Amino acid sequence: MATAPNSYGSNRNAPRSKTLFYPDDSPEVCLLIMKLIEDKYYVTRASKHQIKHGKVNYYPSSGVITIDGEGRHPEKGPQALLALLEQRYPKRRGKVGDPQANPVEPTSPPSAPIFKIDLDDLDIPDDYDPVPSDRWDDEP
Repeated sequence: MATAPNSYGSNRNAPRSKTLFYPDDSPEVCLLIMKLIEDKYYVTRASKHQIKHGKVNYYPSSGVITIDGEGRHPEKGPQALLALLEQRYPKRRGKVGDPQANPVEPTSPPSAPIFKIDLDDLDIPDDYDPVPSDRWDDEP
């Protein structure tokens, strides 16, 4: 009986590296990763040869883009990657406080009725006692 290569049973279940930047990354790869982060794309790197967001994989050394379950994308390069991510995972980006960047859609009023109750408007007699007796077991 063969033993598993690691304690996880297979390489598929092994924990992935948390590193986004490797010492031998080119400046272009570092800039691309920083651009993806700036554009709020959550990227991971299973290895130093791959950048991944969602189902989209990018291999910086060759510029090849693959999509999980679909295969190789016809275009190559970082600009094609950015365009594909924008198409597949559109983001609502804009400056905070800029009303034109993130317009607020008008909403319909709530469906439940809203009542205004003002206790000062009630006609309560001055001799009204909310607890009519000190003893609850009094007979009338």
